[in-house]
Amino acid sequence: MFSDPVLITGAGRRVGLHLARRLLQDGARVIAHYRSSGENLETLRAEGAQLVQGDLATVDGSLAVAEAVRAMTPALRAIVHNASAFSPTADDPREAASQFIQFFGIHMQAPWLLNTTLEPLLRASASHPADIVHITDIFAERPHPEFDLYCATKAGLENLSLSLARRLAPRIKVNCIRPGPILFMPSHTPEARAKVLAETPLGREGGPEPVYRALRALLDNDFITGAALPVDGGRHLAR
Repeated sequence: MFSDPVLITGAGRRVGLHLARRLLQDGARVIAHYRSSGENLETLRAEGAQLVQGDLATVDGSLAVAEAVRAMTPALRAIVHNASAFSPTADDPREAASQFIQFFGIHMQAPWLLNTTLEPLLRASASHPADIVHITDIFAERPHPEFDLYCATKAGLENLSLSLARRLAPRIKVNCIRPGPILFMPSHTPEARAKVLAETPLGREGGPEPVYRALRALLDNDFITGAALPVDGGRHLAR
């Protein structure tokens, strides 16, 4: 498949775990980043992934992850920025400000730091061009007022993607994937789930596999950059 590994952030759970396992199943080499230990990590290791731990909410944590990746490989086929934090904006301004700092760190600062420090590894890839893929959210374009800080930083990541797509071309492509109702959180009530699905033209929860198919479509097409691909069952049409 790819001669150089793919780095996936937030690969220890949910969508990131699925992306890592599917790439491994398709014969790719994977470097799987995770923040905290969990039962899925040994599965990833057993399936062939190299693991790297780090807190992407901080500058030092992000740079430590980049240094660990540089020690693992001289080249990268792609970086997939899947790591994310998600919660409604707190009512208390001080608590909300802390959330804002966390969201900014994970959604914008860490991708910028990793993309910048690992750019030489992408340029060294045997694949021409190499790829950066940011996993954002349909809320990046159509923000939800209860999640305004989360939405703002996802929108900021999309804007950063456009800048990087121009700066890094033609050697590196930069694109976004905008998931919609892929995997409900345990906190979603049956009423909340029903409301979301009623707003989704395809009328169902997508699961993580469509995100993987979108990722492969971007990795396999050498003439797409600066794009944001919705994977949301059409929900962006209804909001």
